[in-house]
Amino acid sequence: MATLFQRDAITRARFFLDLARRCSPTERDEFEAFVEAAIVFARASLHRLKTRYEKQPGWKEWWEDLLHDEAVLFFRTERDHVLKEGPPKVGQVVPLRKQADSAAGFYYFESPDVPATLTVDRHLGRIQQLLDEATQRFG
Repeated sequence: MATLFQRDAITRARFFLDLARRCSPTERDEFEAFVEAAIVFARASLHRLKTRYEKQPGWKEWWEDLLHDEAVLFFRTERDHVLKEGPPKVGQVVPLRKQADSAAGFYYFESPDVPATLTVDRHLGRIQQLLDEATQRFG
């Protein structure tokens, strides 16, 4: 895992996602806060990218194409909800037989069999790809 000394937003998003993964079933409030922080920092990474490169030739077209990307849409929608309305719109699982091993086992975005942390992690991977691509193209 990257250290906190790396101050870029995507590293912070991964840091908070890692903290969320470590939460026990009794630490659901902490889990929710860490997932919210991961979402906010993931979206901030795109804002910072735009600020850095928006004056470069070809940026506008590249950026407009991004606005339809699944990961970009996920973080924009979830971050807007967190900052303007309330906690993320996650589903919750109520286990009837077996207790979840971690708080992550109680929350999902896509479906009950895909923990929220996996969804956020997958989208963070895509955001990292976009950041790398932008740096190669415009940096």
